[in-house]
Amino acid sequence: MHTSSEQDRSKSLGQPPAAIAGRRRALWESLGISAAALCVVIAGVAGPALTSRDSIRLNYEDHLISLAEAAAALVDPSAQSSIRRPDEINDPQYRRAVAPLRRMRKAVPEIHYIYTVVRDGRQVRFILDAADPKLDRRRGVDDQSGVWQKYDGHDPAMQEALGDGRHPGVAAATQEPLSDAWGTFMTGWAPLRDRQGRQIGAIGVDVDARVYVARLAAARNLALIGIAPAGLLIMLLGFIVYRVRLRGMSDAEAAIASAAAALRAAGALADERRRQATILEGADVGTWELDFSSGSSIICNRTAAMLGCRAVDMNPLHGRTWRALVHPDDWYALRRAFVLFRRGDQGMFVHEFRLRHAAGAWIWILVRGKVIERDAAQRPLRMAGIDLDISARKLAESVLRENELKFRSLFELSPVGIALSDAKSGRFMQVNEALLASSGYSSEELLERSYQDVATSAIPEAEPVSAPGGGSGRYGPYETECRRRDGSRFAALLSGIRMTDAGGRAVVWSIVQDISQRKALEAALSEAARRDKLTGLANRARFMEALQAAIDRVQRGVQARYAVLFLDFDRFKLVNDTLGHTAGDELLRQIGRRLRTALRTGDSIGAVECGNLVGRFGGDEFLILINDLQSPADAEVIAERLLNTLAPLYDVGGREVHSSASIGIVTSDHGRSSAEEVVRNADVAMYEAKRAGRACSVVFNEAMHTRLSRHVTIETSLRRALAEHGLSVVYQPIVELNTGRIVSAEALVRWNHPDVGPISPSEFIPIAEESDLIVAIGDFVLRQACEALVAWRAAAEASAPRTVSVNISQAELALGRRLLERVKETLNRTGLPPECLQLEVTEREVVRDPKATLSLMHELRRLGVKLAMDDFGTGTSSLGMLRDYPFDMIKIDRSFVKDMTVNGDMLAVIHATVGLVENL
Repeated sequence: MHTSSEQDRSKSLGQPPAAIAGRRRALWESLGISAAALCVVIAGVAGPALTSRDSIRLNYEDHLISLAEAAAALVDPSAQSSIRRPDEINDPQYRRAVAPLRRMRKAVPEIHYIYTVVRDGRQVRFILDAADPKLDRRRGVDDQSGVWQKYDGHDPAMQEALGDGRHPGVAAATQEPLSDAWGTFMTGWAPLRDRQGRQIGAIGVDVDARVYVARLAAARNLALIGIAPAGLLIMLLGFIVYRVRLRGMSDAEAAIASAAAALRAAGALADERRRQATILEGADVGTWELDFSSGSSIICNRTAAMLGCRAVDMNPLHGRTWRALVHPDDWYALRRAFVLFRRGDQGMFVHEFRLRHAAGAWIWILVRGKVIERDAAQRPLRMAGIDLDISARKLAESVLRENELKFRSLFELSPVGIALSDAKSGRFMQVNEALLASSGYSSEELLERSYQDVATSAIPEAEPVSAPGGGSGRYGPYETECRRRDGSRFAALLSGIRMTDAGGRAVVWSIVQDISQRKALEAALSEAARRDKLTGLANRARFMEALQAAIDRVQRGVQARYAVLFLDFDRFKLVNDTLGHTAGDELLRQIGRRLRTALRTGDSIGAVECGNLVGRFGGDEFLILINDLQSPADAEVIAERLLNTLAPLYDVGGREVHSSASIGIVTSDHGRSSAEEVVRNADVAMYEAKRAGRACSVVFNEAMHTRLSRHVTIETSLRRALAEHGLSVVYQPIVELNTGRIVSAEALVRWNHPDVGPISPSEFIPIAEESDLIVAIGDFVLRQACEALVAWRAAAEASAPRTVSVNISQAELALGRRLLERVKETLNRTGLPPECLQLEVTEREVVRDPKATLSLMHELRRLGVKLAMDDFGTGTSSLGMLRDYPFDMIKIDRSFVKDMTVNGDMLAVIHATVGLVENL
């Protein structure tokens, strides 16, 4: 509207450049106002347009969801859950399931497709599709999706309808139209549920989106039409503003200049206030103002925040309010300080007191204030100041005082000596009572001395405080000796730390612990730890130490040979059981004295490093180390001398006690590796002596170790064989001679070791009895025998044995009623009649506990189980067994039977035994 020709005319008329600039500014202002008004109009029109658009979209989404939920009601849940194979598409079941959906698609023209989907892990697959099963030749695509076909698209609305496995799906619709080979459409989704309410998938309804797009376009066009008239009015308004602005320009220039000056002053004031506010905020300080005439105070937001409140809720604060906020113990001191401040001519009011926080706690406040206004008589009218939360400082001061008190108490009452000394001169600066008591000095005497006057060694160099690794300046603890006032010395444990005090001086805090009593106790314990408390002999640890030293000397060639004797006293447990443990201890002491005296002249009890040594290994086991052995045969001579020495009766509490010993001998020829191996070999030889008849000695050889290794191997393998079914059962038939018929079978356990080969029962059964495995083996044989007879009876009952016999060990008899319950359980589980099972026991096993065994046998007989006595004739009370015990069968020992055809005496014994059995 303002052209260059007008500017030229203005210049020709002599208008100043400021006027030209004013006209230009008026032009731009009018244009700006017009543009702003146009923006307002556009915003006013765009708002309803956008609202209309959102309304159309929401209505259309509700329409899509309604269609999807209506379609979901038509789906048969059972068919939806059962159709999964691709070849089921369009079969009779598929057509029945999809028929309602196809009818709905045809009934609603705007629907393009209806289909159902399910979640398969992270994939989504189609199930039903209401599209016609034919190719759309116009678009060149297949309208119908296959059963279990993967859905490659990603639709957030579909994911909402399917749910995530933890939360059920909800109905949803796509937000914007989608376009693909099948056209432009929007989809409504709804979850599918079975009759119990569990979600089984989702259904999608694709609807033609052209109507939706047309509605949106119509709303947009209406908005554009509404803007055109407003644009013309805005242009007219801009021209009017321009003309009015030119007329008022001259009047406004002066006002603008004044306003500019005011703005500059206000800006400077605002900058100053912001600077002060920043300073106060950085210092975490609050502000306050007091009006003396009204007695009310105004506080800032920071002060209110200290109290957990807002300033708008607290201001103004009157005297009663302050009285309620101030701690009762601080109120009168605060009031008195304020009164003194008003009466005097002090320049600054400073006071500390506590205020109640909104949460109920008390916080410490530091207040500083000054009078900022006075009346003509110089009486204060207004006062302002700052306040600061000093709770943390007060807490630190309280903790510091408490720690100082604790430190002083610990320092004075500590049972160990504590001293503070100058690091450079070593002179004591502080000492406690414990250090005075240990050193024998008085406090005045010790403070006149230095560390070097007391300690026998210098303070070690401490770890540097400035070390790269972050040293602590500590030293110790280490052991040293300190001098007492009387010149004697005491052992001390010294530790400390170097540091710098508040005055910058290097000092050392030292802890001097008197450990003289502990050292004496350690020496006594060390001596006691090497001797047996009962006999005074060397204990196990001392003996093993001396033995290892002897082995080392032999290996180095310093010593020719050595021997170890392992003594175990026969039937010592009988002494404890009959006479008591006190008598047993007395017997052990007497045995120890005899062992000492039995060693020839020159023998010792271990005081000399390479001398002979007698030690108690534990219980009634003793060990003797012979270091001055001239030949291996000398060890047997010493053992024989020991047996003669130990053979006489012992007088224990006025009663004569006899206790022989079995001795195992190992010489350095069979023990050169370690002390443990030597003692183990001696132990093996000792057990060989016990098996040889006791009260004798046996020298170890490798064959013993081989037997022991085989014993251990068999025991370990036997446990594994039981766990891994490595045992087997064979059956020895019992034949009736008249008919040749097998009337019974005896179950016998066998073991074929995978590495060793077949192992005889005579070898592994005793090991099983020693290691408590015999009960498990008995259970295994009993179960196998019962199952075998049941199988034979099922296959050929007429020719099957009438009974099966199982041997019962003494350990099983000791189970008592538990054995009875095991037999019942096995019979019930296998289904074998009780009269078909025969249990065999030997006479030797019965006589170990005759009363309990007799009761158990009667219980077994009442159950229906048959009983047999095995190895008859080898015991000591065979006739008593026949008379009292309910045996059904007697098995004469094979030692009587094997020679009866050639020995008439044996035949007579057999004839008499059979007659006796028949009569009983």
